[in-house]
Amino acid sequence: MDVGKHLAKAERNKRFLTNHLTGIITKCPDWASVVAFYSALHFVDAYLKKQHNIDFEHHAERLQFMSVNVVEIYSSYSRLFDLGFDSRYKSVADMPTCEEVLSAINFDLKDVEEFVMSRI
Repeated sequence: MDVGKHLAKAERNKRFLTNHLTGIITKCPDWASVVAFYSALHFVDAYLKKQHNIDFEHHAERLQFMSVNVVEIYSSYSRLFDLGFDSRYKSVADMPTCEEVLSAINFDLKDVEEFVMSRI
């Protein structure tokens, strides 16, 4: 996928997150965390395509590459990854709280987006 398509998906996910899910986050912090993660993923994929001409198919490969080559946003991205993973695959009892998700949106997703947009 090209840079523009990744950015379009990132922005679309972010709009859905901010326009719809944050207003009902107490009912669905799990879905908000998933959408926040996928918004970050597409921002990161746009950056990786533009700066490194890389397309990853697997999360583990992307995370490994970022841990060495994109350390500036690795912790923010991996936090979003973890919250999204917990929401998708763990029990309701292990789901992130509204506060955790709002913090991830306001700080981690913002960090990822600002880093990417300043470099592409």
